Amino acid sequence: HLLRQSNQERSYREIEGRNIRSYLPQSDDYSFASTGRSLINLLIRRLKLTENDTCLMPSYVAEGVLFPFVHNGVKVRFYKVDEKLFADLQALEQQIKNDSSIKLLVLIHPFGFEQPVKPIKKLLTSKHIHLLEDCAQALFCKDSEGSLLGRQGEFALFSLNKYLPVPDGAILQSYLPAIKVTATEFKPEDEARTISIKDYNRHLHHNFELLQCDDSSEAQTILEKTSDAYERYYAFINRNLNLYAPCEETWCRLKTIDFEAMITQRITNTRYLYDNLKSKTFRFVYETWDENSVPMTVPVYVDPEQREQIVSTLFDRNVLLSTLIDKWDFIPEHQTDEFLMEKQYIDSHLLTPVNEFLSINQMGKMVEILNEI
Repeated sequence: HLLRQSNQERSYREIEGRNIRSYLPQSDDYSFASTGRSLINLLIRRLKLTENDTCLMPSYVAEGVLFPFVHNGVKVRFYKVDEKLFADLQALEQQIKNDSSIKLLVLIHPFGFEQPVKPIKKLLTSKHIHLLEDCAQALFCKDSEGSLLGRQGEFALFSLNKYLPVPDGAILQSYLPAIKVTATEFKPEDEARTISIKDYNRHLHHNFELLQCDDSSEAQTILEKTSDAYERYYAFINRNLNLYAPCEETWCRLKTIDFEAMITQRITNTRYLYDNLKSKTFRFVYETWDENSVPMTVPVYVDPEQREQIVSTLFDRNVLLSTLIDKWDFIPEHQTDEFLMEKQYIDSHLLTPVNEFLSINQMGKMVEILNEI
């Protein structure tokens, strides 16, 4: 969550003609709400899933994807993934072979890197299983043919605050005429929700302060502040599946974001990273990259026994590489041997920032330091 930041002392000018929907696959049936988990809860109800039904998803998955199914009593089974966090097609085929209870599969495009959908979709169609493409980490991203991700399944989910400096916002789209996902009413604003939005805004602002900071001890203090603010926000949304509309601040801020400039800078930063990171300490999870992907972040593998020391050394040199483990690791207890790739990723990854608020000079300095490790 250190990958977004906002300077709330700055006044933002409204940009004409900017509409986030123009960066999504076309659909007339959609809902724009505060959180992705509330929209998944809506989808579960529209699909009329019950305790007799099963949803498949990876065990390395956001808690906000998993919890609505658990809350509604829908059975969850995990499918295996490979080193890139892509579904293991062979294992998946065996998993769905004789289980007629499976009604939905959640497929993630991790960090904005396209997961091949067509072979999975073909497999699911033969078994009458619906596909939800989770594009929460893949806003603005396209497939190898240049089409926006999120159009090959029956449903697609997008999350705005994974990419953008907004306190909330998620979009669920349906391409299945028989299943409508347009929300008919939203819960009115209440005090607890208002406070949670303020906490998220504090989190964004502390992240901006972190970007300006060049003292490691001061940065540690800011890290604690931004973490505390985020956890207060998360404590509210974690078990709250009520359907709120996006807050007014999100609507206003979306009108001020230059999406094209943001996309261009992320692509520029990602290209620089792939062209110039030469240290053998770091190995790209995705060996190749093309400009159809506008990554949320670029994951790399490191020696798991050295990861903590690498992070500490870099932090002392004003470079912050993070991990995404908390609220994502749902490998069943005592079953790690069945999910070896997931365990390897959790133990070995680091996330490299390529955000639009990093200039090419800052990217150059960061990569120079990484190459010295």
